[in-house]
Amino acid sequence: MIKNKFMALMLTVVLTAGMLTGCGSGDKAKDKDAYRQYGINCIENGSYDDAVDAFQKALDQSVGSVGAEELDICYYKAKAQYLSGDVDGAIDTYTAIIDYNKDSDAYYLRGCIYFAKNDSDKGLKDFKTALSENADNYELYLGVYETLSKYGMNDQGKEYLDKALKLKAKTADDYMQRGRIYTMLGDYDSAIKSLQKAIDEKLVKANYYMGEAYQKKGDNDSSQKYFKKYLDSGEADSYELMNMGQAQMDNGNYDTAITYFQNALELESVPNKQQITKAMIIAYEYSGDFATAKSKMEEYMKDYPDDEDAAREYQFLETR
Repeated sequence: MIKNKFMALMLTVVLTAGMLTGCGSGDKAKDKDAYRQYGINCIENGSYDDAVDAFQKALDQSVGSVGAEELDICYYKAKAQYLSGDVDGAIDTYTAIIDYNKDSDAYYLRGCIYFAKNDSDKGLKDFKTALSENADNYELYLGVYETLSKYGMNDQGKEYLDKALKLKAKTADDYMQRGRIYTMLGDYDSAIKSLQKAIDEKLVKANYYMGEAYQKKGDNDSSQKYFKKYLDSGEADSYELMNMGQAQMDNGNYDTAITYFQNALELESVPNKQQITKAMIIAYEYSGDFATAKSKMEEYMKDYPDDEDAAREYQFLETR
């Protein structure tokens, strides 16, 4: 069975031009992009079933071949399937990608899902295969470590970090990833040294991880300095901004935390909007600004009425 036919069977991608009448290839491409973007928007809004449907419709517009864009859509579809609760469907989609091109990311992500299903044997097998396909990828080692740690296999996870440190750094990104690994292992001086090499080579994102390393080391002033550098670069995404805000909250800098949260909410793409909004409300509360916290909570409850913890917090704020 040829590869494209397999993808057609597994992902129902329409591979033959002209199967959908009344629509030229240019129109199909536009529709595919529109469905893809709509699916992404649905994920960000928590409408995961709608996202799966949108990504499938995007795939249905493909004509003639499976390329990078179709694979990208398949990855999004698998993510939406997992988030919707269709774990087996997500595994099937990742399996289809693997059978098409042996992609290491698909092996890794499928392995993560196997762990979520409490099937660690299959998960470990996929992790091993992912690294055999892409042995020089620091981020894969980091991802495997984080997953194993999440499921109580921290010592086994550290073995993967040790393996990663045996690789030879060649690029600024390599030095940055090594810095992340040293931070996870608690060797903050080595982390700072490695991250500084990445910063010296103008890798802006290394400032974020440098901020994390100094934060873990207990040097809050230096941590804030590098976080601000990264914030000023305009490259921070909503997850990073939330983490920076949480770090400031941990240090009692609530006004600074609020600034980070506000910057995150102003981004064009904020898939973790609910978590950021909730964290910002807490920051207002801890800062003593109960009036703003209450006002923000009223808006939050309208957007997320099913959050029972927030409802209890709102009752508390009403008494302030």
